[in-house]
Amino acid sequence: MSSLATVPKTGTGLMRRSLETLCRVAAISGGLLVAALALITVVSILGRWLASAPVLSDLSLLDWMGPITGNYELVEMGTAIAVFLFLPYCHLRGGHVTVDLVVMHAPTIIQRGLTVVAETLFLVVSGVMTWRLYHGLLDKHRYLETSMLLDIPLWWGYIGGIVGLALLTAVCLCRATDALAYEPRLQAPMQDSADQGDL
Repeated sequence: MSSLATVPKTGTGLMRRSLETLCRVAAISGGLLVAALALITVVSILGRWLASAPVLSDLSLLDWMGPITGNYELVEMGTAIAVFLFLPYCHLRGGHVTVDLVVMHAPTIIQRGLTVVAETLFLVVSGVMTWRLYHGLLDKHRYLETSMLLDIPLWWGYIGGIVGLALLTAVCLCRATDALAYEPRLQAPMQDSADQGDL
């Protein structure tokens, strides 16, 4: 992993552990949500197949079988929520892709400066997105917009997105603070060789 993707962990221990726990819970919740959506999709496809099968569709015993009504709406809303819930843990662990072929050979001060700039920009973007998503939730709630088939209030989906983005903003703030406070230490092998040279 490149130096720009990973920021040293110099923040307070309790805050970092709490933030990491929250990020893990959010990521696990997103994973469980994706698994549930996959199950809904499989059941819906299986029901559609059974309802259209030549012999099975004639059986009155299987009249209740069919596709799940509004499964597209559930998958659409659930997938968006899951993506937002995955983002904080990904960023906390330095999992975003970086292109730093030129920067990786630059002096440490340049790498550190670019890391600070990148983390600060990410903090600003995630903060603005959280703010705008909150106003989107208020609009959907005010106008009582619902999904077409299941009449699910659309603002419900915004809650998961806001939770994920608010947590991402906290992660960005923590990583930006770490990037500013980071002071690289001399490597141990270099110190050892210097000590041997003095002898």
